[in-house]
Amino acid sequence: MAGLDPENWEELRALGHRMLDDMLDNVKAVAAGPVWQPMPESVRQGFHDAPLPQSGAPVDQLYHQFTQQVLPYAVGNRHPRFMGWVHGGGTPQGMLAEMLAAGLNANLGGRDHAPVEVERMVIRWTASMLGFPETATGVLVTGSSMANFIGVITASRGVPAGVKMRAEGIQSRRLVGYAGQTAHGCIARAFDLAGLGTDALRRVPMDAAFRMDMDVLRSMIAEDRAAGFEPFLVVGTAGTVDTGSIDPLADLAAFARDEGLWFHVDGAFGALARLSAEYAPALAGMEQANSIALDFHKWAQTPYDAG
Repeated sequence: MAGLDPENWEELRALGHRMLDDMLDNVKAVAAGPVWQPMPESVRQGFHDAPLPQSGAPVDQLYHQFTQQVLPYAVGNRHPRFMGWVHGGGTPQGMLAEMLAAGLNANLGGRDHAPVEVERMVIRWTASMLGFPETATGVLVTGSSMANFIGVITASRGVPAGVKMRAEGIQSRRLVGYAGQTAHGCIARAFDLAGLGTDALRRVPMDAAFRMDMDVLRSMIAEDRAAGFEPFLVVGTAGTVDTGSIDPLADLAAFARDEGLWFHVDGAFGALARLSAEYAPALAGMEQANSIALDFHKWAQTPYDAG
């Protein structure tokens, strides 16, 4: 019975060194080429028409396919002139770290091993740099879409009778949450996936500075309570994807405490601006949140995916 080891370790080692050198050269010289180039229709069609392989292929053959059909047609975020969205570019150091992580092939779902402690250390550091107590807990996930989803789930279990919801589900409860009109679409998707329904997310109008209007929020919550709904969550955004505006986080934190609401912050775009002495004051109040979502693969430039 054949094992999983390569038939020839030295051939694989030589190919691995070649791959590493090629990718380092590619990253080093990426600025000399175009930011992006369209994929030829022949290449696209080749992927579309490729049949399910009936046998394995040599690694060097697959690597050649990568260099010819994948590498030239990336999204462009590694390029210094890439100005689209908020993609991070990654780093050569991060690329090497990915290699080490893949070689270790660790499962961080439990058990007693060092990678679990590394994740806990990173979470503790993150809490500290965002102004949260170092006792705050967290988990590394694929990005803020997943992190915001976890935040919504956690908030729904944090309301009165939340423990009961674990066994009985939502049933007839009329839970509602609130976020600004310009909050990221993943918040509404989180409400959908959590079984609350997208209609349970109330979109609060923005003020003249493109921040959540606190006066309107107060009125909306009062009206919902009078109508028999159960407000449980308010989501503040630390850096919207359209204008980069920041909701009044300190006001939202105080309001949420007074109203008995869970205060969650979507900091995917802007939370790490707290590391800047110039911009940190704009994020005051973020550290009072019950939960926060943020990405390391944006301003922190770690390889995708890391949130």
